[in-house]
Amino acid sequence: MQKTEGVLHVPARVMTQGRQVIFGISLMAPIAIFGTYGVANELSKGLLPAAYLLAFLVMLITAYSYGRMVKVYPTSGSAYGYVQKSVHPLAGFLVGWMLLLDYAFVPMLSVLFLGLALHEMLPVIPVVVWVALFIALSTFINIRGLQMAIKVNRIMVGLQFVLIAIFFGTCIYALVSPSPGHSLLSSAPFWNPDFSMLSVIAGTALVCQSFLGFDAVTTIAEESVEPERTIPRTLIFVTILNGIVFILIAYFGVLAYQGRSFISSDTAAVELVEYLGGPLFETLFMLVTAASVFTLIVSQQAGISRLLFVMGRDRVFPEKLFCYTHPRYGTPVGGIVFIGVLTVAACMIFDLVTLASLINLGAFVAFAFVNLCVILHYFVKRRLRTPKAVLLYLLLPVIGIGSNIWLLTSLSPQAFLVGGIWFAAGLLYLTVRTKVFTQIPDWGLFDTSL
Repeated sequence: MQKTEGVLHVPARVMTQGRQVIFGISLMAPIAIFGTYGVANELSKGLLPAAYLLAFLVMLITAYSYGRMVKVYPTSGSAYGYVQKSVHPLAGFLVGWMLLLDYAFVPMLSVLFLGLALHEMLPVIPVVVWVALFIALSTFINIRGLQMAIKVNRIMVGLQFVLIAIFFGTCIYALVSPSPGHSLLSSAPFWNPDFSMLSVIAGTALVCQSFLGFDAVTTIAEESVEPERTIPRTLIFVTILNGIVFILIAYFGVLAYQGRSFISSDTAAVELVEYLGGPLFETLFMLVTAASVFTLIVSQQAGISRLLFVMGRDRVFPEKLFCYTHPRYGTPVGGIVFIGVLTVAACMIFDLVTLASLINLGAFVAFAFVNLCVILHYFVKRRLRTPKAVLLYLLLPVIGIGSNIWLLTSLSPQAFLVGGIWFAAGLLYLTVRTKVFTQIPDWGLFDTSL
Protein backbone atom coordinates (compact mmCIF):
# COMPACT_ATOMS: atom_id res chain seq x y z
CA MET A 1 0.00 0.00 0.00
CA GLN A 2 1.27 3.44 -0.85
CA LYS A 3 1.93 5.88 1.94
CA THR A 4 0.11 9.20 1.73
CA GLU A 5 1.96 12.49 1.66
CA GLY A 6 -1.05 14.74 2.15
CA VAL A 7 -2.20 14.63 -1.45
CA LEU A 8 -3.74 12.10 -3.78
CA HIS A 9 -1.10 10.01 -5.52
CA VAL A 10 -1.89 10.73 -9.14
CA PRO A 11 0.55 10.65 -12.06
CA ALA A 12 -0.23 14.30 -12.78
CA ARG A 13 -2.90 16.93 -12.26
CA VAL A 14 -5.19 15.77 -15.04
CA MET A 15 -8.33 17.84 -14.39
CA THR A 16 -8.11 20.84 -16.67
CA GLN A 17 -10.75 23.58 -16.73
CA GLY A 18 -12.69 21.82 -19.47
CA ARG A 19 -12.65 18.48 -17.67
CA GLN A 20 -13.76 20.15 -14.46
CA VAL A 21 -16.74 21.62 -16.30
CA ILE A 22 -17.72 18.21 -17.71
CA PHE A 23 -17.38 16.69 -14.23
CA GLY A 24 -19.48 19.47 -12.68
CA ILE A 25 -22.22 19.26 -15.30
CA SER A 26 -22.41 15.49 -14.92
CA LEU A 27 -22.75 15.89 -11.15
CA MET A 28 -25.69 18.27 -11.54
CA ALA A 29 -27.22 16.33 -14.46
CA PRO A 30 -29.16 18.91 -16.53
CA ILE A 31 -32.05 16.51 -17.11
CA ALA A 32 -32.40 15.96 -13.35
CA ILE A 33 -35.13 18.60 -13.45
CA PHE A 34 -37.49 16.04 -15.00
CA GLY A 35 -37.28 13.79 -11.94
CA THR A 36 -39.19 16.26 -9.76
CA TYR A 37 -40.92 18.20 -12.54
CA GLY A 38 -44.50 17.26 -11.67
CA VAL A 39 -44.23 17.48 -7.89
CA ALA A 40 -42.35 20.80 -8.03
CA ASN A 41 -44.81 22.25 -10.53
CA GLU A 42 -47.67 21.23 -8.25
CA LEU A 43 -46.05 22.72 -5.15
CA SER A 44 -45.31 26.02 -6.90
CA LYS A 45 -48.86 26.24 -8.31
CA GLY A 46 -47.62 26.31 -11.91
CA LEU A 47 -44.86 28.85 -11.19
CA LEU A 48 -42.02 26.37 -11.58
CA PRO A 49 -39.73 28.78 -13.51
CA ALA A 50 -40.05 31.30 -10.64
CA ALA A 51 -39.09 28.59 -8.14
CA TYR A 52 -36.02 27.67 -10.21
CA LEU A 53 -35.03 31.31 -10.57
CA LEU A 54 -35.11 31.81 -6.80
CA ALA A 55 -33.22 28.56 -6.20
CA PHE A 56 -30.61 29.60 -8.78
CA LEU A 57 -29.92 32.89 -6.96
CA VAL A 58 -29.51 31.11 -3.62
CA MET A 59 -27.18 28.46 -5.04
CA LEU A 60 -25.13 31.03 -6.97
CA ILE A 61 -24.23 32.81 -3.73
CA THR A 62 -23.12 29.54 -2.17
CA ALA A 63 -21.14 28.58 -5.30
CA TYR A 64 -19.30 31.91 -4.99
CA SER A 65 -18.50 31.15 -1.34
CA TYR A 66 -17.12 27.72 -2.27
CA GLY A 67 -14.94 29.43 -4.86
CA ARG A 68 -13.56 31.84 -2.27
CA MET A 69 -12.66 29.01 0.10
CA VAL A 70 -11.02 26.76 -2.49
CA LYS A 71 -8.67 29.65 -3.25
CA VAL A 72 -7.48 29.47 0.35
CA TYR A 73 -7.57 25.69 0.83
CA PRO A 74 -7.21 23.93 -2.55
CA THR A 75 -7.64 20.44 -1.07
CA SER A 76 -10.23 17.73 -1.71
CA GLY A 77 -11.98 18.04 1.66
CA SER A 78 -14.70 20.45 0.46
CA ALA A 79 -16.86 21.89 3.28
CA TYR A 80 -15.30 19.52 5.81
CA GLY A 81 -11.85 20.98 5.18
CA TYR A 82 -12.97 24.61 5.03
CA VAL A 83 -14.82 24.45 8.37
CA GLN A 84 -12.05 22.43 9.98
CA LYS A 85 -9.47 25.07 9.10
CA SER A 86 -11.57 28.25 9.41
CA VAL A 87 -13.77 27.46 12.41
CA HIS A 88 -12.50 24.51 14.48
CA PRO A 89 -11.38 20.90 13.85
CA LEU A 90 -14.32 19.47 15.80
CA ALA A 91 -16.83 21.66 13.94
CA GLY A 92 -15.19 20.53 10.71
CA PHE A 93 -15.73 16.90 11.62
CA LEU A 94 -19.42 17.44 12.43
CA VAL A 95 -20.00 19.34 9.16
CA GLY A 96 -18.14 16.62 7.26
CA TRP A 97 -20.22 14.01 9.04
CA MET A 98 -23.43 15.76 7.97
CA LEU A 99 -22.04 16.27 4.45
CA LEU A 100 -21.72 12.51 4.16
CA LEU A 101 -25.53 12.41 4.19
CA ASP A 102 -25.47 14.33 0.91
CA TYR A 103 -22.44 12.78 -0.78
CA ALA A 104 -23.09 9.18 0.32
CA PHE A 105 -26.85 9.04 -0.15
CA VAL A 106 -27.04 10.78 -3.54
CA PRO A 107 -25.40 7.89 -5.45
CA MET A 108 -27.59 5.47 -3.49
CA LEU A 109 -30.69 7.42 -4.52
CA SER A 110 -29.57 7.57 -8.15
CA VAL A 111 -28.72 3.89 -8.53
CA LEU A 112 -31.84 2.75 -6.67
CA PHE A 113 -34.01 4.94 -8.92
CA LEU A 114 -32.33 3.45 -12.00
CA GLY A 115 -32.65 -0.09 -10.63
CA LEU A 116 -36.35 0.34 -9.90
CA ALA A 117 -37.01 1.78 -13.37
CA LEU A 118 -35.24 -1.10 -15.12
CA HIS A 119 -36.93 -3.67 -12.88
CA GLU A 120 -40.23 -2.17 -13.99
CA MET A 121 -39.24 -2.86 -17.60
CA LEU A 122 -37.69 -6.29 -16.91
CA PRO A 123 -39.35 -7.69 -13.76
CA VAL A 124 -37.44 -10.97 -14.06
CA ILE A 125 -34.23 -9.19 -12.94
CA PRO A 126 -34.35 -8.11 -9.25
CA VAL A 127 -33.61 -4.50 -8.31
CA VAL A 128 -30.56 -5.50 -6.27
CA VAL A 129 -29.01 -7.19 -9.31
CA TRP A 130 -29.36 -4.01 -11.37
CA VAL A 131 -27.89 -2.00 -8.50
CA ALA A 132 -24.94 -4.36 -8.11
CA LEU A 133 -24.21 -4.34 -11.85
CA PHE A 134 -24.21 -0.55 -12.13
CA ILE A 135 -22.13 -0.10 -8.98
CA ALA A 136 -19.60 -2.69 -10.19
CA LEU A 137 -19.22 -0.86 -13.52
CA SER A 138 -19.02 2.53 -11.79
CA THR A 139 -16.39 1.20 -9.39
CA PHE A 140 -14.31 -0.12 -12.29
CA ILE A 141 -14.47 3.21 -14.13
CA ASN A 142 -13.53 5.20 -11.02
CA ILE A 143 -10.60 2.95 -10.13
CA ARG A 144 -9.23 3.48 -13.64
CA GLY A 145 -9.15 7.21 -12.86
CA LEU A 146 -10.90 10.49 -13.56
CA GLN A 147 -9.64 10.58 -17.13
CA MET A 148 -11.68 7.49 -18.00
CA ALA A 149 -14.66 8.81 -16.01
CA ILE A 150 -14.49 12.10 -17.93
CA LYS A 151 -14.53 10.24 -21.26
CA VAL A 152 -17.75 8.51 -20.21
CA ASN A 153 -19.19 11.73 -18.78
CA ARG A 154 -18.41 13.71 -21.93
CA ILE A 155 -20.53 11.37 -24.04
CA MET A 156 -23.43 11.32 -21.60
CA VAL A 157 -23.39 15.08 -21.05
CA GLY A 158 -23.50 15.52 -24.82
CA LEU A 159 -26.51 13.19 -25.06
CA GLN A 160 -28.29 15.15 -22.34
CA PHE A 161 -27.88 18.43 -24.19
CA VAL A 162 -29.04 16.82 -27.44
CA LEU A 163 -32.17 15.64 -25.62
CA ILE A 164 -32.69 19.09 -24.09
CA ALA A 165 -32.30 20.72 -27.53
CA ILE A 166 -34.97 18.38 -28.94
CA PHE A 167 -37.18 19.22 -25.95
CA PHE A 168 -36.80 22.95 -26.63
CA GLY A 169 -37.53 22.39 -30.30
CA THR A 170 -40.73 20.44 -29.64
CA CYS A 171 -41.88 23.04 -27.10
CA ILE A 172 -41.26 25.92 -29.50
CA TYR A 173 -43.03 24.03 -32.30
CA ALA A 174 -46.04 23.51 -30.03
CA LEU A 175 -46.07 27.18 -29.08
CA VAL A 176 -45.78 28.63 -32.59
CA SER A 177 -48.42 26.26 -34.00
CA PRO A 178 -51.79 27.93 -34.68
CA SER A 179 -53.30 27.68 -31.20
CA PRO A 180 -55.14 30.47 -29.39
CA GLY A 181 -53.41 31.83 -26.33
CA HIS A 182 -49.97 30.36 -27.08
CA SER A 183 -46.88 32.56 -27.24
CA LEU A 184 -43.13 32.17 -26.92
CA LEU A 185 -42.96 35.16 -24.59
CA SER A 186 -45.12 35.24 -21.49
CA SER A 187 -44.84 36.35 -17.88
CA ALA A 188 -47.39 33.75 -16.75
CA PRO A 189 -44.78 31.15 -15.65
CA PHE A 190 -43.30 33.78 -13.28
CA TRP A 191 -46.41 35.72 -12.26
CA ASN A 192 -50.15 35.24 -12.50
CA PRO A 193 -53.26 36.52 -10.69
CA ASP A 194 -53.07 33.58 -8.28
CA PHE A 195 -49.40 34.24 -7.45
CA SER A 196 -48.40 33.08 -3.97
CA MET A 197 -44.91 33.63 -2.62
CA LEU A 198 -45.45 30.75 -0.20
CA SER A 199 -46.08 28.42 -3.15
CA VAL A 200 -42.95 29.60 -4.93
CA ILE A 201 -40.92 29.11 -1.75
CA ALA A 202 -42.30 25.59 -1.32
CA GLY A 203 -41.28 24.78 -4.88
CA THR A 204 -37.86 26.36 -4.37
CA ALA A 205 -37.07 24.14 -1.37
CA LEU A 206 -37.66 21.09 -3.56
CA VAL A 207 -35.96 22.20 -6.80
CA CYS A 208 -32.76 23.16 -4.98
CA GLN A 209 -32.02 19.45 -5.12
CA SER A 210 -31.45 19.85 -8.86
CA PHE A 211 -28.48 22.10 -8.12
CA LEU A 212 -26.83 19.80 -5.60
CA GLY A 213 -23.53 18.52 -6.90
CA PHE A 214 -21.78 21.74 -7.95
CA ASP A 215 -20.00 21.75 -4.58
CA ALA A 216 -18.51 18.30 -5.23
CA VAL A 217 -16.28 19.87 -7.89
CA THR A 218 -14.10 20.98 -4.97
CA THR A 219 -13.40 17.32 -4.11
CA ILE A 220 -11.16 17.02 -7.19
CA ALA A 221 -9.00 20.02 -6.22
CA GLU A 222 -5.89 17.92 -5.66
CA GLU A 223 -6.21 16.37 -9.13
CA SER A 224 -6.87 19.70 -10.88
CA VAL A 225 -4.60 22.07 -12.77
CA GLU A 226 -4.19 25.33 -10.80
CA PRO A 227 -7.21 24.63 -8.57
CA GLU A 228 -7.06 28.06 -6.88
CA ARG A 229 -7.75 29.66 -10.25
CA THR A 230 -9.74 27.10 -12.23
CA ILE A 231 -12.16 25.59 -9.72
CA PRO A 232 -13.80 28.89 -8.64
CA ARG A 233 -14.49 29.62 -12.32
CA THR A 234 -15.86 26.11 -12.85
CA LEU A 235 -18.19 26.42 -9.84
CA ILE A 236 -19.72 29.65 -11.12
CA PHE A 237 -19.89 28.47 -14.74
CA VAL A 238 -21.64 25.14 -14.08
CA THR A 239 -24.08 26.77 -11.65
CA ILE A 240 -25.01 29.50 -14.16
CA LEU A 241 -25.19 27.08 -17.10
CA ASN A 242 -27.38 24.56 -15.32
CA GLY A 243 -29.45 27.33 -13.76
CA ILE A 244 -30.26 28.75 -17.20
CA VAL A 245 -31.06 25.28 -18.54
CA PHE A 246 -33.34 24.49 -15.59
CA ILE A 247 -35.21 27.78 -15.88
CA LEU A 248 -35.68 27.41 -19.65
CA ILE A 249 -36.90 23.81 -19.37
CA ALA A 250 -39.40 24.85 -16.71
CA TYR A 251 -40.46 27.93 -18.70
CA PHE A 252 -41.05 26.21 -22.05
CA GLY A 253 -42.57 23.14 -20.41
CA VAL A 254 -45.13 25.19 -18.49
CA LEU A 255 -46.07 27.22 -21.56
CA ALA A 256 -46.29 24.25 -23.94
CA TYR A 257 -48.55 22.30 -21.56
CA GLN A 258 -50.67 25.22 -20.36
CA GLY A 259 -54.37 24.58 -20.07
CA ARG A 260 -53.81 20.89 -19.38
CA SER A 261 -53.34 18.87 -16.21
CA PHE A 262 -51.13 15.89 -15.50
CA ILE A 263 -52.63 12.52 -14.65
CA SER A 264 -49.99 12.01 -11.97
CA SER A 265 -47.37 14.39 -10.63
CA ASP A 266 -44.92 11.47 -10.38
CA THR A 267 -45.11 10.78 -14.13
CA ALA A 268 -45.59 14.38 -15.25
CA ALA A 269 -42.29 14.56 -17.14
CA VAL A 270 -43.09 11.43 -19.15
CA GLU A 271 -46.59 12.74 -19.91
CA LEU A 272 -45.13 16.06 -21.06
CA VAL A 273 -42.53 14.40 -23.28
CA GLU A 274 -45.09 12.06 -24.83
CA TYR A 275 -47.41 15.00 -25.51
CA LEU A 276 -44.63 16.96 -27.21
CA GLY A 277 -42.96 14.24 -29.29
CA GLY A 278 -45.00 11.08 -29.13
CA PRO A 279 -43.79 7.54 -28.28
CA LEU A 280 -40.50 7.90 -30.18
CA PHE A 281 -39.40 10.93 -28.18
CA GLU A 282 -40.61 9.25 -24.99
CA THR A 283 -38.41 6.20 -25.70
CA LEU A 284 -35.40 8.40 -26.46
CA PHE A 285 -36.08 10.35 -23.28
CA MET A 286 -36.10 7.20 -21.14
CA LEU A 287 -32.89 5.82 -22.69
CA VAL A 288 -30.93 9.06 -22.28
CA THR A 289 -32.27 9.50 -18.76
CA ALA A 290 -31.07 6.01 -17.77
CA ALA A 291 -27.61 6.63 -19.28
CA SER A 292 -27.37 10.05 -17.60
CA VAL A 293 -28.32 8.67 -14.21
CA PHE A 294 -25.49 6.15 -14.54
CA THR A 295 -23.09 9.00 -15.38
CA LEU A 296 -24.30 10.76 -12.27
CA ILE A 297 -23.53 7.67 -10.20
CA VAL A 298 -19.96 7.55 -11.56
CA SER A 299 -19.30 11.20 -10.71
CA GLN A 300 -20.93 10.97 -7.29
CA GLN A 301 -18.90 7.91 -6.34
CA ALA A 302 -15.74 9.75 -7.41
CA GLY A 303 -16.65 12.76 -5.26
CA ILE A 304 -17.45 10.87 -2.06
CA SER A 305 -14.31 8.73 -2.36
CA ARG A 306 -12.19 11.92 -2.41
CA LEU A 307 -13.89 13.26 0.70
CA LEU A 308 -13.34 9.94 2.49
CA PHE A 309 -9.68 10.04 1.38
CA VAL A 310 -9.16 13.42 3.03
CA MET A 311 -10.96 12.38 6.23
CA GLY A 312 -8.81 9.24 6.30
CA ARG A 313 -5.66 11.28 5.70
CA ASP A 314 -6.62 13.46 8.65
CA ARG A 315 -7.05 10.26 10.68
CA VAL A 316 -10.71 11.04 11.29
CA PHE A 317 -11.56 7.72 9.64
CA PRO A 318 -9.31 4.63 9.23
CA GLU A 319 -6.30 5.77 7.22
CA LYS A 320 -5.33 2.30 5.98
CA LEU A 321 -8.74 1.84 4.36
CA PHE A 322 -9.56 5.23 2.90
CA CYS A 323 -6.04 6.34 1.97
CA TYR A 324 -5.11 3.24 0.00
CA THR A 325 -4.47 4.37 -3.58
CA HIS A 326 -4.03 2.32 -6.75
CA PRO A 327 -0.32 1.86 -7.53
CA ARG A 328 -0.82 2.70 -11.21
CA TYR A 329 -3.86 4.99 -11.45
CA GLY A 330 -3.36 6.79 -8.14
CA THR A 331 -7.08 6.65 -7.35
CA PRO A 332 -8.44 6.21 -3.78
CA VAL A 333 -9.39 2.55 -4.21
CA GLY A 334 -10.33 2.10 -0.55
CA GLY A 335 -12.97 4.82 -0.61
CA ILE A 336 -14.27 3.86 -4.06
CA VAL A 337 -14.80 0.21 -3.11
CA PHE A 338 -16.18 1.09 0.33
CA ILE A 339 -18.86 3.43 -1.02
CA GLY A 340 -19.70 0.86 -3.71
CA VAL A 341 -20.31 -1.91 -1.17
CA LEU A 342 -22.17 0.48 1.14
CA THR A 343 -24.42 1.61 -1.72
CA VAL A 344 -25.47 -1.91 -2.65
CA ALA A 345 -26.17 -2.75 1.01
CA ALA A 346 -28.12 0.47 1.63
CA CYS A 347 -30.27 -0.05 -1.46
CA MET A 348 -31.42 -3.34 0.08
CA ILE A 349 -32.53 -1.51 3.25
CA PHE A 350 -33.75 2.00 2.38
CA ASP A 351 -36.40 3.25 -0.03
CA LEU A 352 -36.35 6.32 -2.30
CA VAL A 353 -38.33 8.51 0.09
CA THR A 354 -35.98 7.87 3.01
CA LEU A 355 -32.87 8.48 0.92
CA ALA A 356 -34.25 11.66 -0.65
CA SER A 357 -35.23 13.06 2.75
CA LEU A 358 -31.60 12.96 3.92
CA ILE A 359 -29.77 14.49 0.97
CA ASN A 360 -30.92 18.10 1.27
CA LEU A 361 -30.35 18.16 5.02
CA GLY A 362 -26.65 17.37 4.71
CA ALA A 363 -26.19 19.77 1.80
CA PHE A 364 -27.91 22.78 3.39
CA VAL A 365 -25.94 22.37 6.63
CA ALA A 366 -22.67 22.27 4.68
CA PHE A 367 -23.68 25.22 2.48
CA ALA A 368 -24.51 27.40 5.49
CA PHE A 369 -21.15 26.67 7.11
CA VAL A 370 -19.16 27.34 3.94
CA ASN A 371 -20.75 30.80 3.79
CA LEU A 372 -19.79 31.26 7.44
CA CYS A 373 -16.19 30.29 6.59
CA VAL A 374 -16.00 33.11 4.04
CA ILE A 375 -16.98 35.64 6.72
CA LEU A 376 -14.53 34.25 9.28
CA HIS A 377 -11.59 34.00 6.89
CA TYR A 378 -11.91 37.14 4.80
CA PHE A 379 -13.90 39.59 6.93
CA VAL A 380 -12.72 38.58 10.42
CA LYS A 381 -9.26 37.05 10.01
CA ARG A 382 -7.95 39.08 7.07
CA ARG A 383 -9.95 42.19 8.04
CA LEU A 384 -11.03 43.05 4.51
CA ARG A 385 -13.44 45.90 5.22
CA THR A 386 -13.67 48.00 2.03
CA PRO A 387 -17.21 48.59 0.66
CA LYS A 388 -16.62 45.91 -1.99
CA ALA A 389 -15.22 43.49 0.60
CA VAL A 390 -18.19 44.08 2.92
CA LEU A 391 -20.50 43.15 0.07
CA LEU A 392 -18.54 40.07 -1.05
CA TYR A 393 -17.30 38.75 2.29
CA LEU A 394 -20.07 39.75 4.68
CA LEU A 395 -23.40 40.65 3.11
CA LEU A 396 -23.52 37.94 0.41
CA PRO A 397 -22.42 35.14 2.78
CA VAL A 398 -24.96 36.33 5.37
CA ILE A 399 -27.67 36.08 2.70
CA GLY A 400 -26.31 32.62 1.83
CA ILE A 401 -26.46 31.50 5.46
CA GLY A 402 -29.99 32.84 5.91
CA SER A 403 -31.18 31.27 2.66
CA ASN A 404 -29.83 27.82 3.54
CA ILE A 405 -31.26 27.97 7.07
CA TRP A 406 -34.60 28.90 5.54
CA LEU A 407 -34.33 25.94 3.18
CA LEU A 408 -33.53 23.69 6.13
CA THR A 409 -36.72 24.73 7.92
CA SER A 410 -38.78 23.68 4.89
CA LEU A 411 -37.60 20.05 5.02
CA SER A 412 -39.86 17.25 6.19
CA PRO A 413 -40.01 16.05 9.82
CA GLN A 414 -38.70 12.69 8.59
CA ALA A 415 -35.52 14.36 7.33
CA PHE A 416 -34.92 15.96 10.73
CA LEU A 417 -35.64 12.71 12.57
CA VAL A 418 -33.22 10.56 10.56
CA GLY A 419 -30.74 13.43 10.23
CA GLY A 420 -30.90 14.00 13.98
CA ILE A 421 -30.09 10.34 14.63
CA TRP A 422 -27.17 10.58 12.20
CA PHE A 423 -25.89 13.75 13.91
CA ALA A 424 -26.19 12.11 17.33
CA ALA A 425 -24.14 9.16 16.09
CA GLY A 426 -21.42 11.51 14.85
CA LEU A 427 -21.47 13.46 18.10
CA LEU A 428 -21.12 10.24 20.09
CA TYR A 429 -18.16 9.18 17.92
CA LEU A 430 -16.58 12.60 18.44
CA THR A 431 -17.15 12.44 22.19
CA VAL A 432 -15.36 9.11 22.43
CA ARG A 433 -12.47 10.19 20.17
CA THR A 434 -11.89 13.40 22.15
CA LYS A 435 -12.45 11.80 25.58
CA VAL A 436 -15.47 14.01 26.22
CA PHE A 437 -13.91 16.99 24.39
CA THR A 438 -10.87 17.14 26.67
CA GLN A 439 -8.47 16.26 23.85
CA ILE A 440 -8.44 17.46 20.26
CA PRO A 441 -7.03 14.83 17.88
CA ASP A 442 -4.33 15.90 15.44
CA TRP A 443 -6.79 16.42 12.58
CA GLY A 444 -6.03 18.57 9.56
CA LEU A 445 -2.89 19.86 7.94
CA PHE A 446 -3.28 23.59 8.47
CA ASP A 447 -3.37 26.07 11.31
CA THR A 448 -6.95 26.56 12.46
CA SER A 449 -6.45 29.71 14.51
CA LEU A 450 -8.23 32.88 13.47
